[in-house]
Amino acid sequence: MVAGLCQRHGVALLVDEIHAPLVLPGRRFVPFGSLGHEMARQAFVFTSASKGWNIPGLKCGVAIAGSQAGTALLEERAKALRAAHLGVLASVAAFTEGRPWLDAALRQLDENRWLLAGLLGEHLPAVGYAPPQASFLAWLDCRALGLGDDPAAAFLDRGRIAVGHGPDFGAEGRGFVRLNIGTSPALIAEAVHRMAAACRA
Repeated sequence: MVAGLCQRHGVALLVDEIHAPLVLPGRRFVPFGSLGHEMARQAFVFTSASKGWNIPGLKCGVAIAGSQAGTALLEERAKALRAAHLGVLASVAAFTEGRPWLDAALRQLDENRWLLAGLLGEHLPAVGYAPPQASFLAWLDCRALGLGDDPAAAFLDRGRIAVGHGPDFGAEGRGFVRLNIGTSPALIAEAVHRMAAACRA
C-alpha cells in the first residue's frame, strides 16, 4: 500500500526494518526486498542491531539502496553521519555471533507478552490488549478507564508509573498508552499493579 502510494507520486520509499530481528514465535518477518515490488529500485531499507541486541547508544545502522543512484546519494549523505567505531564492532558481533543471545531475548519477550495479558485480565480487565507479534512494545487501550485522552499522565501522577503517551503517535493514540515489555517479569507485574492503583486513586 505505502509502496504503491510512493510509486504513484514518484517519491522514494523509506523502509524501516530495524525491529526485524524481534519477530516473536508464530510469526515471520518478510523483508521488503524479497517481494519483487517495482519500488525496490527507489527504496532505501534501514536496519540495525540496535533494537534486537539492545545497543542503540553505540551509533551504527545499516542503509541499503535499491539502485546505484541511491547508493551514490547514501554515500554523499553519509559524510555527515558517521558510525561509531565501537558501534560497528558491536553490530558485526551481534549479527555474526549474537544469535543465542537474541533467541533467549525472544523467549523472554514471548513469555512477557502473555504474562502481561494475564496480569491485565486479573487487575485491569477493562484495558484492551492485543499481544504484539514482534518487538517489545505493547499498546494498551485504556479508553474504558475514564482517564481521558492521555491516560499516561494519570498513571504517572496517581501511580508513579511512566508509560508512553498514546497521543504522541497521532489522533488514533488518544486513550491509549504504550508499555515497554522488554524488561523483567517482576517489573511488568509492578507496572500493572501501579496502573491499577492509579485507577483506584
